[in-house]
Amino acid sequence: MTQTTPSVQLTLGFFEDFLTVTGLLRDTGARRTDSRVFVLDQTMSPAQVVALVQLLEFDRRWGSQAFTVQPTPRLPTTPYSTMRTELTAWWGTVGEKPWLT
Repeated sequence: MTQTTPSVQLTLGFFEDFLTVTGLLRDTGARRTDSRVFVLDQTMSPAQVVALVQLLEFDRRWGSQAFTVQPTPRLPTTPYSTMRTELTAWWGTVGEKPWLT
């Protein structure tokens, strides 16, 4: 089986605010692979992650559907179902209500 590096493909659709969308997209560190296709496949700095979150928020807020997001590998339907104990320990206070004690 071939090991694939995790990546995210962003395919641009319709958007009105060219400067904001392209500025945030550039700030994510996305690499252009086609006229409207960009890929995130390198380790991201905190500033690049912030730019990606701002881009997602901008798209959601304005409903512009500026891009589609396609992660690779795709998320399985129940990827964490076998990790209950580990995730509960990571969460730490699941089921506890310290504010009531």
